[in-house]
Formats: sequence, C-alpha cells, structure tokens
Amino acid sequence: MNAYQETLIVKLKNYVLLSPEAINLDDANRIKLQAVINQEPLVLIEYWAVDPDYDGKVFRSVWQDYRGNTANDADALRVVTQAVVSTPFKPGPRKVCVRVVDVFGFEAEVVSTVGAA
Repeated sequence: MNAYQETLIVKLKNYVLLSPEAINLDDANRIKLQAVINQEPLVLIEYWAVDPDYDGKVFRSVWQDYRGNTANDADALRVVTQAVVSTPFKPGPRKVCVRVVDVFGFEAEVVSTVGAA
C-alpha cells in the first residue's frame, strides 16, 4: 500500500432530470415536480457514488451516500452534497467518476480529469 494519500473533495452542484416526460405524471403533478426541481434539484438524488481513479471501463465506488443514510449526516431525506475521499497518491492527472441515481431510477455519470497535466 502506498503510504502517500491525497484527499479529493467532490461536490454536487446541480442535477438535471434529462427525461421528465418519461415519468408517468398528470399535468398538475408534473408542475409540482418542476417546482421542486427549480427550487432544489439535488433533492431528487436517491444515491451517488465516487470512483476517484476511474479507468474508463469499470466503476469502482470507494465512497457513496444514499437517502436514508445517516452515517454521513443526520438528514435521512437527502443525500449529502459533498464527499471527502482519501485515495492513494497518483502522480499526474486522474479521472474521477461520479454516478448518480435519482428517485425515478434514472442514472447519470460525470467524469472529470483532475490533477497536474
């Protein structure tokens, strides 16, 4: 094991429901859903996870939070919006992958390259 660790801070800033029309809602409830999305888009997240060294093929979660988990904070109705991940030091850039599943079961993924180029 590498004795050198680095700490990555991953923050969720926004979540966009890509296919709201795919959700079976009547017009009144669709309007209510849109109001929630506009006010607090991260409230739709059911689960999210971080792979701090993504190889582009296999997602290896080393940190996760989910609705109902009170180990990361006391709010059982929402996920935390920031992850602090300790990982072995890697010289040069690394790819960090974040996967999110919303309350409707839709999955989204973002890959970012961080570190020196």
